Amino acid sequence: MNNKIGLGLLVVGYWLFNQGFCLAAQQSNQKQTTNNKQQTTINPVTNVDIVVNSNADTIATDQALTLREAIAIVNGTLPLQQLSEVERSQVRARKGSTSQTAGSLIEFNLPPQQTTIELTKPLSILASPGLLIDGTSQLGYGDSELEIEEITVPVPVVAITPAAGKEIWHGITVVADGVTIRGLSIYGFNSDSIPDALIPPGDIFISHPPNPKELSERQEKEDSPHDALLLTEDMIFDSLDMPPPENVVIENNWLGITPTTEIGNPEQQTTNNKQQTTSAFGVYAYNSNNLKITNNAIANHQGSGIITSRQASNLLIEDNLLENNGFAGMPDAIRLEGDISGSVITSNLIRHNAGSAIFTFKPDGATEIRDNQITNNGKRLKQAAVYLMGNEHQITNNQISNQPGSGITVAAVPESRRITITGNQFANLQGLSIDLVSQQGTTVQAYQVGDGRNPAIDNYQRRRQTANLALDTPSFASQEFFFLSPTKVTLLGEALPGSTVEIYRVTDSISNGSSNQEPGKQWEPITSISVDEEGKFSITLTEVEAGDQVSAIATHPDYGTSEPAVKAVLRALPTAAF
Repeated sequence: MNNKIGLGLLVVGYWLFNQGFCLAAQQSNQKQTTNNKQQTTINPVTNVDIVVNSNADTIATDQALTLREAIAIVNGTLPLQQLSEVERSQVRARKGSTSQTAGSLIEFNLPPQQTTIELTKPLSILASPGLLIDGTSQLGYGDSELEIEEITVPVPVVAITPAAGKEIWHGITVVADGVTIRGLSIYGFNSDSIPDALIPPGDIFISHPPNPKELSERQEKEDSPHDALLLTEDMIFDSLDMPPPENVVIENNWLGITPTTEIGNPEQQTTNNKQQTTSAFGVYAYNSNNLKITNNAIANHQGSGIITSRQASNLLIEDNLLENNGFAGMPDAIRLEGDISGSVITSNLIRHNAGSAIFTFKPDGATEIRDNQITNNGKRLKQAAVYLMGNEHQITNNQISNQPGSGITVAAVPESRRITITGNQFANLQGLSIDLVSQQGTTVQAYQVGDGRNPAIDNYQRRRQTANLALDTPSFASQEFFFLSPTKVTLLGEALPGSTVEIYRVTDSISNGSSNQEPGKQWEPITSISVDEEGKFSITLTEVEAGDQVSAIATHPDYGTSEPAVKAVLRALPTAAF
């Protein structure tokens, strides 16, 4: 009897041991599987040169290396061992790469007539620091150029667009430092079927990378390591603790434009803007630092060509053509929001857009806007050419013309102080050259065009409620000034002590091209002078003629720039009759 009991206990003990061992092994396997899947960091490859030789949109072990595969390689999600021997021959490891020179390169050697890459789903985020995607490497790049005014952009050969019937939000998404996108045509990216999408769609989207927790959750959910690096709403909004990418460069691209599109013709723009190739936005800088957008053609977007959001500190927008944007959405060619400290917009040609050329909406920090040609905007909405909110912006040496609104409007709300506006030329405006809005201006027009000339203000509360503290306009001593010699005339006037007065010559301007429109006025700065301690100024002009009109603006370091003064006329002395 005891032997039977002992044998039974031995069997039961063996069964329990076996079950425990199997359970432990199963838990170990599950833990190992989880550990293999939860690589909570991105391990990019930063020292390879890759040649894309196919316009297919696949990841497969075959004879062709695609753009999607190239991005997966540099992101570290596609090991070289998974490529065919032919594919591996398109990847060259760069020896001797240092932290200063590291950064992978993706080039193109696509067959002729097969240079458009049609995406079937979104591309993975670009998470490899220092990466350069170089469309200028494709044979035929540079054979033709777009030349408009002083802007020259070579016509791209390589194009990236959604495949027929596919709706894809973003063309390229950048989350790593030092990424450069060069010489590509990117178009057709929007989300028309999801009007309330939280992630703004567009050609190029720039934002912070996912944090380790969010990346881990994504890797748990997705079977493919490549799909774990697709942009999602959670990836953005649950990773706001991550720093923005720095030193991203967007250069020499056609955004919103196919390589075969003839741009520079405003008549081809339609108001519905719903053709297959239309993107929602051009460059959407959701979160960035030291971003450079240079020498691009940015056109035909439903919304803005360039738009910022959370942060775009030290942004540089230079030598770009922006035209025909905003006819089915955000109407402004460039719209700045968020932290724009240290940003510069310079030497761009901004024309034929639906609303303002530049609109700053409740930004933190200041921008510098200089040396731009801004013409024929406000094609859908009558707005100021440049509309400003915020403090300490500097607007200098721009040419602003043919606008169905004011030249530069400064809002009173939430607060606008010390905005300086000097050296600018204006022509054919349907409003003031500079319009300082007061808090009493609450109409739609005040937030698009301006509220017109301010009355004289001698009350601090009224000044506080007006942009630039309602700095008084200069007042001339007379509405007429006479030449006391054949070539000289002296202007006298008053302005706030400590300010600088800039004198403008006002002449009839050429019409803006419409045969049934009267010529407008052209405002050209000719000289400036400091105001003395008593608030007086006097200046002698030589490069003017009898019949010319003059106006003036005042700029004070504590307040900013005023609205323009009421014009005065320069006249020759009447000849006595004997």
